[in-house]
Amino acid sequence: MKTLESVLGFDQNLLKKITTDTTDQQKLWLSGYLYGLYAASQQTDKAVLLPTEAPLVVEKPTVTILYGSHTGNGKRIAKGLIERVKALGFPADLVDMNDYSVKKLKDEKIILTIVSTHGEGEPPTSAETLYEFMYSARAPKLQNTKFAVLALGDKSYVQFCQTGIDFDRQLEKLGATRLVSRVDCDVDFHEDADRWIAEVLAKLEAEVPKNTNGSLNGNGGHVKTQPAVAVEPVYNRKNPFAAPILEKIQLNGRGSTKETWHVEVSLEGSGLQYEPGDSLSILPENAPELVGLVLKNAGLKETDIVEYNNSKKPLHDILTYDLELNLLSKDVLEKWNQKSTDDKLSALLANPAALREYVYGRDVADLLHDFPVQFEAQEFVNVLKKLQPRLYSLASSLNFAPDEAHLTIGAVRYENFGRKRTGAASTLIADNLTVGQSANVFVERNEYFKLPQDSSVPIIMVGAGTGVAPFRAFVQEREAQSATGKSWLFFGNPHFTTDFLYQTEWLQALKTGNLTKLNVAFSRDQKDKVYCQHKLVQHSRAVFDWLENGAYFYVCGDKNKLAPDVEAALLQVVTKEGNLNTEKALEYVKNLKKQRRYLEDVY
Repeated sequence: MKTLESVLGFDQNLLKKITTDTTDQQKLWLSGYLYGLYAASQQTDKAVLLPTEAPLVVEKPTVTILYGSHTGNGKRIAKGLIERVKALGFPADLVDMNDYSVKKLKDEKIILTIVSTHGEGEPPTSAETLYEFMYSARAPKLQNTKFAVLALGDKSYVQFCQTGIDFDRQLEKLGATRLVSRVDCDVDFHEDADRWIAEVLAKLEAEVPKNTNGSLNGNGGHVKTQPAVAVEPVYNRKNPFAAPILEKIQLNGRGSTKETWHVEVSLEGSGLQYEPGDSLSILPENAPELVGLVLKNAGLKETDIVEYNNSKKPLHDILTYDLELNLLSKDVLEKWNQKSTDDKLSALLANPAALREYVYGRDVADLLHDFPVQFEAQEFVNVLKKLQPRLYSLASSLNFAPDEAHLTIGAVRYENFGRKRTGAASTLIADNLTVGQSANVFVERNEYFKLPQDSSVPIIMVGAGTGVAPFRAFVQEREAQSATGKSWLFFGNPHFTTDFLYQTEWLQALKTGNLTKLNVAFSRDQKDKVYCQHKLVQHSRAVFDWLENGAYFYVCGDKNKLAPDVEAALLQVVTKEGNLNTEKALEYVKNLKKQRRYLEDVY
C-alpha cells in the first residue's frame, strides 16, 4: 500500500503543520494558490477542471429604458433608474423615445417605459413616432417581452396620464407580459416614482436565478443603492427657499386691462441654480375670501382640528396653505361622487368633454354649491387635492443677474359664474407681498426649452403677454455669451401705449445688436385684431429662410390660443415658401419638433 509520503514526495507532517489552525477561508485560498502554481507550470492549452463546483453563470437579458419626456422629469427618473438596474448586474440601455429605432421593438426582452402626457391626453413630441408605430398594423407581437410603465401627468387635466395608460394597454395587447402594475404620477411625482422603481428592481431580481453564492451581480449579493431620482438641491418642493423680494414693478400703463408685475427676488445663499428656459415655482396661498366661502358652503368651522401630513392643525390653516381650492380635478370629483346622491355628477364624470368644460374656471366653493355634500372636517380634508406650486418662466439669466431670479407675473383676476376669482400665487405676489418680504420658491428644470448649445445658431421667439418672460432671459444670456447668432422676437399684447412689456429693454437690445429683429402685434390698436401669428405670415419669406438656415423656433404663452394659432401660421409659412403640399408641410413642422428645433413652453 502506497503511503502519502510516496505519493506527495514530502513529509506528511509538513502538510499537517501547514494546515493546522487555519480557517476554512485560508484553506480555500491555499488550495487555489497551490493549484495556480501547478497550472502555471503546465504549458498546455487543455482545459483543466477544478475540483470544486463552478458557480452558475446567468446570462441576464438587456433592459431597455425608454423615456418620453416633455420637460425633462422623465429623463431624470430614467437616468437614476439605469444606474440601479446596472447595479443588479443587468446590461441596460437608456434611450430617448425620440431616438428609438422602432425596428428594435420586436427583439426587446425587458422594456421599462417612463412617459409623460402632453396637454389633454396627447403623447409628448418625442414619443409620437413610437406611439404611432405601436398602434399601427406593423407593430410586432411581443410574447417574449416583459414590460413596466411609469406614467407622468397632472391631475388637473381630465385625461390624466393618458399616454402612459395607452402604452401600458398596447404593450399588453401586443402580447408582452407586465412585470409590475403601472403607476400614475401627479406633478408631485417623487414618492410614486420611487415606489415603482423599487417594485421593478425587486421583480427583476426575482426574475433571474442567483449564483451559488447567493449573488446576482457577483459582489456577494450587495447591490449598490442609489437614488431613484437625481439628488435635488437643498431647497426644493418639500423644502422651499424663502426668497426676499428685491423689486416689484407693475409693467402696464394706466388704463390697461391687464396687470403685469415684474418681480425680482434674491437667491443669495440658497445655492439654487437655473438656466434660461427653466421656471421658478412659488408656493401659493388660498385667498381669505375663498377659504371663508368654502367653509361656509361646507358648513364647517375654521377652528375644527384635523390631521394633515402627520400634524394636527385648525381647518382654516390647512385650507389656506395646504389644499387646492382654486382648481378642480377628476379625482376630486370621483371622491365627491362617492358621497353625493346627485345623478348629474355621475353623468358628468362619464362624459369627458362635459367634465372638462365643468372643471374649467370652477373651484371647490362652486362644487359645494352645485353638488352639496355633508362632510365631516377630516373627511373633507381627505377628499381635496394637495395645493400645488405655481410655475413661472424665469425672465432672467444668472450670467446677467447673479444670485437673482426675475419673473413676469400676470395677476389673475376675473369674474365667473357670478363671483370674483383670483389666482393663488399671482395675487399673493401682487397684493400681499412687498419688497423685503419673502416668497417660498424652488427651481423647476425644463430640459427641452433651452437655447441652442451653439450660440451662433439663429433663434425665433414668439411670445404674447407674460409669455415674453423666457425670451428676456434668452437675450440676456446671449448678451453674456457674446453670442453671434441672430435673434428675432415676435411679441403681442392688446395696446402699444399700455402693454409693451420691457419696451425700453427690447429697443436697447436692438440698438446694441443683442436682438436682431423685433415685430410686435398690438391686437386692439386697430379695427381688425392683429396677433403674433399674423406677423409670422406677414414675414413668411424671412421666417422660412431663417428655419432653412437652422433657426430654432420657440413659442411661449397660452396653450389653448397662442400655441395652436402659431403652429397653424407656421404651417402656412412652410406651405407657401417651401412650395409644399399640406402633407409635406405637416411633415416639415413635425421634423422641426423631432429635431427639437420647435420648442414650446405653454400653459
